[in-house]
Amino acid sequence: MTGTSFSIRAKLLMLVATASLACMAIAGAGLYLSYNRMYQDRVDALRFMVEAGHSMAARFESQVAAGQLSRDEAQARFKEAFLAIRYSGEEYLFAHTYDNVGFAHINKALMGKDVSGIKDAAGVPVIPALIDIVKSKGEGTYAYDWPRTVGGTETAVKLAYVKGFEPWRIFIGTGIFIDDLWAAFLSQLWTLLGVIVALALPAVILLALVGHNISSTIRSLAGRMRAMADGDMTVTFPEASRGDELGDMSRATQVFKENALAKQRLEAGQIEQARRAEAEKHRAIADLADRFEQAVGGVIHAVVKEAAGMESRVAAVTQAADQAGRLASDVAVTTEQTSSNVQTVAAATEELSSSIGEISRQVGQSSDIAREAAGIAERANTKVDGLAQAVQRIGAVVELINSIASQTNLLALNATIEAARAGDAGKGFAVVASEVKALATQTAKATDDIALQVADIQSMTGETVGELQEVVRVIGHINEVATSIASAVEEQGAATREISRNIQQAAQGTQTVSDSIGSVNEAASQSGKVAYEVLTSVRELSSHTDTLSNEVDRFLTQVRAG
Repeated sequence: MTGTSFSIRAKLLMLVATASLACMAIAGAGLYLSYNRMYQDRVDALRFMVEAGHSMAARFESQVAAGQLSRDEAQARFKEAFLAIRYSGEEYLFAHTYDNVGFAHINKALMGKDVSGIKDAAGVPVIPALIDIVKSKGEGTYAYDWPRTVGGTETAVKLAYVKGFEPWRIFIGTGIFIDDLWAAFLSQLWTLLGVIVALALPAVILLALVGHNISSTIRSLAGRMRAMADGDMTVTFPEASRGDELGDMSRATQVFKENALAKQRLEAGQIEQARRAEAEKHRAIADLADRFEQAVGGVIHAVVKEAAGMESRVAAVTQAADQAGRLASDVAVTTEQTSSNVQTVAAATEELSSSIGEISRQVGQSSDIAREAAGIAERANTKVDGLAQAVQRIGAVVELINSIASQTNLLALNATIEAARAGDAGKGFAVVASEVKALATQTAKATDDIALQVADIQSMTGETVGELQEVVRVIGHINEVATSIASAVEEQGAATREISRNIQQAAQGTQTVSDSIGSVNEAASQSGKVAYEVLTSVRELSSHTDTLSNEVDRFLTQVRAG
């Protein structure tokens, strides 16, 4: 719905309503700012008192840091001065530790006790909430419902401000009731509403009267204007004597009436002039129709004749294009089958080439493994030869140890004989000689065992050397055979790749022919389509030419009829 759908009276009333709403919005914004200002003043007052308590604690802590007071003495003096502070009558400050223990409170029963169970009227613990504010932000406000009197049931909103003092792990706070702010806000609101109503009511009444006067005059003026539009030129406009905008409208309507009368007189003269002009026009049109028939009729008959000849020629072209398309389709089918067969052979040859390549790779890998095995066997043979030489050296060492043991045994025997000759003086030496002889005997037996084991090792080493040499010979033969196979496979792979390449070229040539035949078929089909379209166009031209001839005849008939 647009603004033109409303009456002038409704628009004036809407103007007053809009102005009233604007005033109420401005008043509401002012009230909101006023309430925020009062609320912030309370917060500032609470902050000032808490800052005073915080400064007091900081002053005592500085004395502790300077060594003038102990921590306990400083806290005791702080509590004494802190609890003596009062403001706004009976309002006070309080302090609790971060561990929910009362630190300084006018209620002595709370000092040194767990205060985490103190809850507001909604059952929410107050002290933990204050501690959360201090730990997260350092300081801040907290609003909660609290009984107005101790043990009373009437509650009101209380605003608390708290700030932490980290050296003592305590927070200092205070709180006051703020429900009087809301009462002051409501009082101002009702006062403003009364003022707005007192100012808007007379304006509404005045605008209603003015709107009625304007709308009734406009309705009367509109009725006479409709009568004049219907052809009644006897109407009068008494409102033309008014000095306001409605008078201007009436005088402008009077001018419309005078112009309409002048137009009627002018139209009467124009009707006669138009009648004479119409007769002259009919004569001119009849002459023009005759000349048009003579000029256009011959051209139309020539176009009809030429269109008939063109139709027969285009029909012949269409039949030829169709025949060429059918022949190209037959060739395309045959070529496609040939291309498919060649592609099949090419794919089989490609697979054969791939298989031969794989065999060549496997044979090459086998040859590499055989060569690597031959190298390993050669190195093992060399190491076994070294082992045989080491075993021979061990046998020589064993023989040397056996010889030394025999000489030691002989010396021990001589020492025993000399000790016996010496009598009692040689008894100790005889005991030592006997032990040396026993050790020499054990050494001889151990060397005999080692000699036997070394002989066995030498025998097995010799056999191992022989077997390894045979392995080396066999691996060499395998390597030669693998090399021969790899060479033969490589020659076969080269031949297969040449065959595959030739077949691929044949397949490509066949595909090229197939593509060319497809292009020919498509061109023939396109030519048939174009010829058919031309034939259709020629037939339509012939039809349109007949229609044009009929329309020209009918046009000339209508023109001559006037």
